[in-house]
Amino acid sequence: MTVLALSGVLSLGRWWIFIGGTVWLLCAAFFAAADLRAYRRRVTTAARCNFVHDEPDGIVRHSLERRSVGDEARAVMFRSKGASIRVGEKVEISYDPKRPHEVFIASRHPRFARGSALLVIAGIGLAQILYVVIRWGLA
Repeated sequence: MTVLALSGVLSLGRWWIFIGGTVWLLCAAFFAAADLRAYRRRVTTAARCNFVHDEPDGIVRHSLERRSVGDEARAVMFRSKGASIRVGEKVEISYDPKRPHEVFIASRHPRFARGSALLVIAGIGLAQILYVVIRWGLA
């Protein structure tokens, strides 16, 4: 009768899960570093609201005309929940010159633009690593 030693296979599977969790954490760290670089590169400029359009689910789309800093377009769309800017009002906006279509109100520019996605990615990685650490501790 042939006997299979499953401990080696199970250990290999745990290593794969551990490596996968590490990759998820590295991806989260990379995206966080990219968001921090974009935050440091941001440019602040004045813009004037041309029109406001209501969309479903309480989203309001504002058409802004900004003073261009580089070769980006002068007209830009700003979306928010609820009306943030009135027509004709001037406001300070900030954006990353590498992504000029992502516009924020200068006083509310987030340090991590994709914070919830970063938390999900890091959570998946931590869950995998904790699973493996706990399983190795019990074995």
